Amino acid sequence: MENGTELHKVIYNVFLTQIQFGAYRFGEKLPTMEETSARLHVSIDTVRTAYLKLKEDGYISLSKNVGATVKVSYDDRETERFIQTFFSMRKNAMIDLANSMGPLFGNAQWIGLKHASTETMQAMESLLGEEVTSAPYAMLEHLNQKYCSLGNSLLMRLVWQTFMFLHDPFFSIKENLRYFDQSADYLPEVLTLCRNGDWPALRVTADQMMERLSLALSQFYASRITMTSQEYETTFAWSSYKKSQLCYTFAMELLIAINRGVYPAGSLLPSQKELAKQKGVSLSTVRRALELLGSIGAIKAAKYVGTQILPFDKATENSDFTKPVLQRRLLNMVEGLQVFALSCREVSLQTFSSLDAASVDKLCKALKKHKQWRRGETLSYFVLDLIAKHAPYQTIRIVYSELLLQNFWGYSLRGMKGSQEAINAIYDPYYDEFIETLEKTDFPRFSAKLEELMLYELHSNVNILSRLRIPETENILIPDKSSFRTDEGRLPPDRCVCS
Repeated sequence: MENGTELHKVIYNVFLTQIQFGAYRFGEKLPTMEETSARLHVSIDTVRTAYLKLKEDGYISLSKNVGATVKVSYDDRETERFIQTFFSMRKNAMIDLANSMGPLFGNAQWIGLKHASTETMQAMESLLGEEVTSAPYAMLEHLNQKYCSLGNSLLMRLVWQTFMFLHDPFFSIKENLRYFDQSADYLPEVLTLCRNGDWPALRVTADQMMERLSLALSQFYASRITMTSQEYETTFAWSSYKKSQLCYTFAMELLIAINRGVYPAGSLLPSQKELAKQKGVSLSTVRRALELLGSIGAIKAAKYVGTQILPFDKATENSDFTKPVLQRRLLNMVEGLQVFALSCREVSLQTFSSLDAASVDKLCKALKKHKQWRRGETLSYFVLDLIAKHAPYQTIRIVYSELLLQNFWGYSLRGMKGSQEAINAIYDPYYDEFIETLEKTDFPRFSAKLEELMLYELHSNVNILSRLRIPETENILIPDKSSFRTDEGRLPPDRCVCS
């Protein structure tokens, strides 16, 4: 769950919020660094940096014998002001995130639980004795176990970030449990349904829990938060990279420009010094970005000539798949495809159903025009990009836009997918059905077809990465289409095709 230099700020804010909300009061001890590291799935160094910052700012004292102890004392009035200010600054973002969780995570959670191992089930059972009411950490552990069978570290980083933004502050206020049915015991019910293989009931239960959270949050804002929303609210943010490295962002910017013909094949990139000056980055950042683009066959440096843009169809033969940095980017790409495959049906249906007839007609015309480009391999990106721009929730727009960037790392795989004619023959039927269903405003059928396309993309790309022996590819779970909801809403028996 690491996020380089930024992650310690998240941990700092988590404990600062809990201190200000009264979860930890004057004289009380914070968890040890080791406990926090294990509970929040971050390194000891990250926790240490956060704790030292809390000490520097006067919130805690630190000693080897005693540990971290709260130094500040807030009365009830001050605590209430902190709560009012915190949640008023995040109202729209929190409600938007809560409403986005079902479409984004519902299917992934369900599939993850269906394929949970015996060890995972035992770990979930061990949480039954945890006081979730006083320790949101147990909730985070439960979330990790729900998704772990998917083998998707990218998804887990997203889940972690959503937890820290929404769940942790909300459940740091113990009274918020009153918004939930105290007689309902969610975890034992999930365990029972999993053991009995009652997958339809499991899906209903998982969906209901997400709906309860959204309802509880709305009730909390309506009944507790009286401060008006701030003019400049805190927004939800997420990076798909494990570490915040400018070279990845810069490399992606250049790669997108190459794809769009800003730098045509055979042309030369500006010199490293010029690029650094144009983009306001260091020479070191430029060098690392160009090295990455070279490893995916997008560019090639020639002595005394410069950095030349290679033809798109020459990318694979000029790629170096032994480079760990390229392997990691390709793995992130297929992890992103898995998230799309697990969520796109519900997200697509929700998105297109929210549009008016004129907007749908405009998107249909754009799709027809895109087909004339005769680059079938870009179809899934094009459709998902439309969804990323028009989804009714900001969280979904943020997540889908970020995940789409990962698709560009597949640039290096182009030569392994056959001729352009063969590629177009695969995608043309998808184009035709997408266009037909949009013309008929048959959004359920459109969304089902998109799910089918994304499962194909996931399966075919995982197969390529497996042939390239990219580490960890074998961990990516590929659900068979029959594992999903049918058009009639029934849930068929489970099957899974694993890489």
